Amino acid sequence: MRRARSVVVFLLILSVVTAGCLDNNFVYARGKSVPAGESREWPFKGPANLTVKISSSVPVEVKVVSSDGIVLRDFGTVREVNAVVELPGGRWKVVVRNPGNETAVIDVTLKT
Repeated sequence: MRRARSVVVFLLILSVVTAGCLDNNFVYARGKSVPAGESREWPFKGPANLTVKISSSVPVEVKVVSSDGIVLRDFGTVREVNAVVELPGGRWKVVVRNPGNETAVIDVTLKT
């Protein structure tokens, strides 16, 4: 009985620590598809330095946008991004939009 309680306490502590780490401080997605005309978004909190690494099979639009729509950084329509963006305080998101006619396959690494 005591061992079961210890396991439950350990799992509870692990879940709290993991939840803190899952505050979108790191995103890694390989082979993520973005159909034509659609987009994918990943939220982050500032202030932070955000490393943005994205590669795509077709050109995609990549932007860092505030929660109320203000564009902090527009990378344009590209196949690859490798940059560090200084996020001010507040909530931000990285948006990858596929303006083309075919599905984009993207690899994404985002970390603060």
